[in-house]
Amino acid sequence: LFAWTEADFRARLAGSAIYRIGFERWLRNLAVGLGNAPTSPAVVVALKGRADHPSSLVREHVAWALARHGAG
Repeated sequence: LFAWTEADFRARLAGSAIYRIGFERWLRNLAVGLGNAPTSPAVVVALKGRADHPSSLVREHVAWALARHGAG
């Protein structure tokens, strides 16, 4: 889910309650979830893949999540 593009998000979640929060806030929520998940290489790789996201909201939460995993 965290690797989805905005087009994936729109196509797969159109009409759902999640769609209404928008892609940026959805990524933020996923970053928080990954920050609270058990540490694993896959989690860290997924987070690092979004570390340079254009949205400061997403970047801030990805940085927090990476720090929680000792990778920030």
